[in-house]
Amino acid sequence: MIQLLLLFVIIPAAILQNADNVDHQSWDTVAFRPCGGVRPVPREVRLLDCPSLPCLLPRGTEAKMAMDFTSVQEATNMRTIVTATALGVTAPYELPADRSAACNWLVQSRCPTSPGEDLTYHLSMPITAIYPLVSVTIEIDVVDQTQQSHGCFVIDARVVPR
Repeated sequence: MIQLLLLFVIIPAAILQNADNVDHQSWDTVAFRPCGGVRPVPREVRLLDCPSLPCLLPRGTEAKMAMDFTSVQEATNMRTIVTATALGVTAPYELPADRSAACNWLVQSRCPTSPGEDLTYHLSMPITAIYPLVSVTIEIDVVDQTQQSHGCFVIDARVVPR
């Protein structure tokens, strides 16, 4: 009986966690700015429910984003670095460990990646209920095991009540 319960609970949960099952193509394409330095820009960035900038991020929800980019070199491991600037203060936005592991959230692909490989990356960022209601600039950078950026962009957003 326990095995049957595991089959009906764990397997669907694992499938739902897979980025391959996300319908990101219908999300809003957003205008983004390039990051500073020589970090590559994505081909396209899409956000769920963001028809215009600044994106409105309701507290107590998750911001869902998809980024199309091209791998600049072989990557055996990739992680997401998020930096937020609000009220003149810039600070890292710490993603949960499972979400910062970018290889886990590639759509129809997995690490290692090859140079020149076109990839789509999906990210869900928690917007907790305790965040202040402020405008924020968000930088998202996907880097590999050598700290080489594969795609980086900046968007403007505003945390709003739910």
